[in-house]
Amino acid sequence: MINLGIIGLGKWASVLATASTHSSKIRIISAYSRSQETREKFTAKHHIPHTNTVEELLGNPEIQGVILTVPNELHFEYAKLCAEHGKPVYIEKPITNSLVEGIKLKEICDRLGVGVFIGHVAKLLSGIQIMSEEIQSGKLGELCLIEGNFSNERALSLTSDNWRWYQSKAPGGPLSQIAIHMFDVFRFLGGSVAEISAMSSRKSPVGAEVEDQWLVNMQFESGTLGSIASSWTSPGVFEVRVVGTKGLMHYRLDQTKWGEPEFLYKDASLIFQKVGESFMHAVEYPLPPDNMFQKELELFGEMISGHSQPLFDASYGIEILGLVEASRLSAAQNCAKINLKSFLSKTEGSR
Repeated sequence: MINLGIIGLGKWASVLATASTHSSKIRIISAYSRSQETREKFTAKHHIPHTNTVEELLGNPEIQGVILTVPNELHFEYAKLCAEHGKPVYIEKPITNSLVEGIKLKEICDRLGVGVFIGHVAKLLSGIQIMSEEIQSGKLGELCLIEGNFSNERALSLTSDNWRWYQSKAPGGPLSQIAIHMFDVFRFLGGSVAEISAMSSRKSPVGAEVEDQWLVNMQFESGTLGSIASSWTSPGVFEVRVVGTKGLMHYRLDQTKWGEPEFLYKDASLIFQKVGESFMHAVEYPLPPDNMFQKELELFGEMISGHSQPLFDASYGIEILGLVEASRLSAAQNCAKINLKSFLSKTEGSR
């Protein structure tokens, strides 16, 4: 059993704390928030003791790793503090609020020999895992196109006291908050991205700083193409379609249940449509019960035990955040194509 602490006790801390109760491999034994009221409410709800200072939590020798669910702009500060205390750290996506910070954090953690795990969880969904297996098996033939949409209604209720209102705290709005999950899924299914381009707009009437609509196109190093749509003025949508020379697969789930992973499979569908056949004859796959948040926490525990997790480590987190920032640059340059390797190299060199 791996003992974990958790810092930042908002909505997502509760989601992960609930997921941890289903595991026999990890457990959360200590919690911290800057707010005393929040600490007390979290302890009352989850029966997890809290500390009154972050130093007390990080100084506990029983804690083998720390989960960070603080706002994005605090990721670097708290992850650095965990590393300085020798604690492996799980960081809710993205790795940091900016690519420069992410690169710097990796350097610090590498120097201190501390493991970093980024919560890029969407690829653990059972439907995505089955898609990957079928791509690898050759059932779809040569992979040609990946399409995805992750949208919700967040921008319709934003106010200026919410951190997601501001570009400095939620760069690109849905791009860095939910479309980033699609970048993770696309990277998992299609491999490394060669070039990316994007456009954005603001359609929400609330007047937030951030954009609320994004269209992103990409070409993978394999030549496969990809397209992502993400809106913050939409009913909840999460769907992925992969197209190959022998057929396509289409996966959909109820995005409104994203924070209840144990129920996602019940309102999800995954179909295979063979080339030359009508969608009316598509084959539906059974989807097994699963819990992506429990799985990722257990993988974090495995990392702490010495098993590398290259699809969740700092380098991977930097690559995914690079896709976010390259998309923002493209949109600012009238949809110019951005070479990802050159962009990442230039960003690292600029430090």
